[in-house]
Amino acid sequence: MNYTKLQPLGWSSLYLQQLSLTELESLEETSGLFRIAAIHRSRITAVGECGEVSLICPEQYQPVSTFLAVGDWVLANASNEYYRIVKILEPKNRIQRAVAGKAKVIAANLDYLWIVTSANEDFNLNRLQRFLALAHEFSIEPVIILSKIDLSTGLARYQQQLQTLNVGAVHAISLHDAASLTQLQSYDFPGNSIALVGSSGVGKSSLINHLLGVEQAVAEIRADDDKGKHTTTHREMFFSENGLAIIDTPGIRELQLVDAQQGIEQTFANIVSLSEQCKFSNCQHQQDLGCAVFAALEKGELQQSELNNYQKLLREDAFQQRQLIGAHAQRDHDRKFFKMIENHRKEKW
Repeated sequence: MNYTKLQPLGWSSLYLQQLSLTELESLEETSGLFRIAAIHRSRITAVGECGEVSLICPEQYQPVSTFLAVGDWVLANASNEYYRIVKILEPKNRIQRAVAGKAKVIAANLDYLWIVTSANEDFNLNRLQRFLALAHEFSIEPVIILSKIDLSTGLARYQQQLQTLNVGAVHAISLHDAASLTQLQSYDFPGNSIALVGSSGVGKSSLINHLLGVEQAVAEIRADDDKGKHTTTHREMFFSENGLAIIDTPGIRELQLVDAQQGIEQTFANIVSLSEQCKFSNCQHQQDLGCAVFAALEKGELQQSELNNYQKLLREDAFQQRQLIGAHAQRDHDRKFFKMIENHRKEKW
């Protein structure tokens, strides 16, 4: 096994440490290490030392959306023209969202999360704060990409709003302005992994096409509102010539966070810092005596909309956690019930 060939795909010693001696020996014979590139309804594609392969996911890792994500590393054994997954390596991070009371993984093993928003009516500060909380929760560096600036009539207003966010890097770009795109070249190096998230039609796939030369279906732009007819329907990973791994995702209009309290608090670090100065630990920040948060609102140092979104995200996160715990409890109950029925059937016959 030539690990140097895996490094441009994002491989590191973190994953190597998870392999047993037996598994390491198998790599010299029938096994291989692969990174998940795409998960389709009927097949899984991955890339490794030998190039692109098709994988079979065994029953123990079903449903696939629960156990596996684009960007994951797996150990797989050769099986005719396919490879069968035998082990999913523990990722350094996995971003997830809540869907119908269940946690659904978006992508794994990321270095950066590019949060793409266009400089038009799609721009929504509350939504951006949700994506920032997602990145912060999983210790991924967030980067905001403000796209379509050539079509914007309120660019200065959007840039001013972005300055209020807890984010290090903000890049304003236009696909029709090569100079604006050069600022993204610093991310294009071997082994680096990036995922793009945002609403449909903000230009995620077009940006990938331009930067990486990947030909992907992108529909025309509607002239009346400059929104693209986005065609990404599943998560998929592409690689640049330099080894940059970049994951395109379907548009997310409404992101529901799950188990992300730390990420929310980091995103709203200014409010958390103020709340620590309140006179009472159980302060509700509603004109309470000695409330530092309310005092900041009165002075104009904090916007009511920011406080409202912070409290809303905390409530939603707590609700999603209760939903998730309830779903786990129901599955445990069902397993015990069916096992009891099976044991009763065996005793009867």
